[in-house]
Amino acid sequence: MKKQKKFETASNFVSIGNALDGLEDLFARPDIEAKLQDRQGVWAEPQLYLLPFCVPQDRTSERFRSIKITETVKVNDQLKHRSFRVNPDPELGLPGTFELEVMTGIYKLADLSIVQSGSVSEFIELGSFRSFLELIGRPCTGKYVAMLKEGLKRLAATTCISEGFFYSKPRDLYIIESFTFITSLKIAGETDFNGTSHERTSLRLHEFIRENLNSNFRTLIDFERLRSMKTSIAKPLCLHLAYRVFKNSTCIWEPDYTWLASRIGVKVYDDLRRARGQFKPALEELNATGFLDSWDWREGRIRMVAGPQLIQSHKERVIAKDAWLTHQEAKSRSEKLIINQPARTLREAARKEAFDPLAAICAEFAYRGWTAVAQKAIARGLTEQTLFAEAITRGHLISETLDCQK
Repeated sequence: MKKQKKFETASNFVSIGNALDGLEDLFARPDIEAKLQDRQGVWAEPQLYLLPFCVPQDRTSERFRSIKITETVKVNDQLKHRSFRVNPDPELGLPGTFELEVMTGIYKLADLSIVQSGSVSEFIELGSFRSFLELIGRPCTGKYVAMLKEGLKRLAATTCISEGFFYSKPRDLYIIESFTFITSLKIAGETDFNGTSHERTSLRLHEFIRENLNSNFRTLIDFERLRSMKTSIAKPLCLHLAYRVFKNSTCIWEPDYTWLASRIGVKVYDDLRRARGQFKPALEELNATGFLDSWDWREGRIRMVAGPQLIQSHKERVIAKDAWLTHQEAKSRSEKLIINQPARTLREAARKEAFDPLAAICAEFAYRGWTAVAQKAIARGLTEQTLFAEAITRGHLISETLDCQK
């Protein structure tokens, strides 16, 4: 266990339902626009922060990978399967940690639009390159202007496909549709296909995102903390920590490593030693800044205890009547995540094998297909059809290609 500082922690967070009643909306009047400029928090649509959209990348080649996460959840005793896929632009690739800052800056401008007019306008003007880079705390140099232009194009070109992951508040449903964060983009100084030169940089958010913001389905992002993080994994990890801890109403969060790495969008290692090394710099940074009190690994899980900065951040969200927290609390009461992952340690595998001799091979078959497990299955006297039936009885989701073979 790595523990650099000792902080005082709380065993439970205050539920948003117990927050002070009668608190006025912090952004109900235009006369607080000046306060918005000075405030560190940004009201934003939360879901693309928690899904692998802007992902850490150590090498250029990592920009051009496709991402897919799948989950099985139990809702009112019924198993439901959902997936979220991110397809990079073939020339620009996936958004990274810089685009995460650009996305947050766009949300800050959307926040300002709500302050001024009561809703997010269809087109958001970014202002000059200098003013926007100052907004996200970056210098206005040729390097960052080029990065900003490319980052905006990358945010507009990356396609997300949601099947039961992305929630639409006005429609009160989880959408099954493909979409992009930015659906229309004009960059100052560039010319469109009609030969028209754009004088201003402006963009249009996807209607799902704009509608959620206008329905007050938003959360408070600690932009200064996000921007100040030095390690790429620490940026999305601090957001996940905040939301998952708040959702569970406890200062302790203990996610499965494979689940967490997939959600952040980094390589998943079977070797736990490499997994620890992968997350160590981010955990140390969060601990040093007071966001984490402590952490330790428990086989394939990371047990993290909230630090005083995380607890303070939660208090601010409760006082601000964070609509996302309300949604997460209601969701957690009705939904239970079912994790089906192959064992990563000998002790874990032995326990599963003793309880259910076919559990591990069924999980691997459902996740990787027959070719990957054929040799082990045949050694056990299992045919593909038999293994398919065993996996189904254990509640595994089998891909359509496998299903069509039966």
